[in-house]
Order: sequence, then structure tokens, then C-alpha cells
Amino acid sequence: MKASEKGDLHAFVQTAEQAGDYVWVIALVDFDARELKRAIVSDETYTTRAAAKDAGDARLKALEQDRHAPA
Repeated sequence: MKASEKGDLHAFVQTAEQAGDYVWVIALVDFDARELKRAIVSDETYTTRAAAKDAGDARLKALEQDRHAPA
């Protein structure tokens, strides 16, 4: 797929409160199409927002490395 066909894609890590704990949410957004392409929510919960954010950032980094790894 050419870059022009991918659109203006950006991934974001956010946190959300769930029953007194926190989860991370990774969202892939296509700004050209104005669409949410995909969202992933952690199965694990974290006691602080910062811990959830750190875990989400680590997961996003791992996903990006997997994407660029040779097959």
C-alpha cells in the first residue's frame, strides 16, 4: 500500500478509568478519512493512570517494532 493510500494515520495511547482502576487504550486514527480505524483496550487493569499509560506506551512501541521487523 502506498503512503498516499494509507491516509494520515496516527496511533495514540490514552487511559480510561474502569471500576476504580485504569486501563490503556490504543487508538489508530485516520485523520484524512476522519475515522477511527482500530482501538485496542488492555485486559489488565492498573492502580494508577501513570502505570496504565506507561504500559500502553510500551505496548504501542512493541507493535511498531513488530510492524517493522523483517518477515
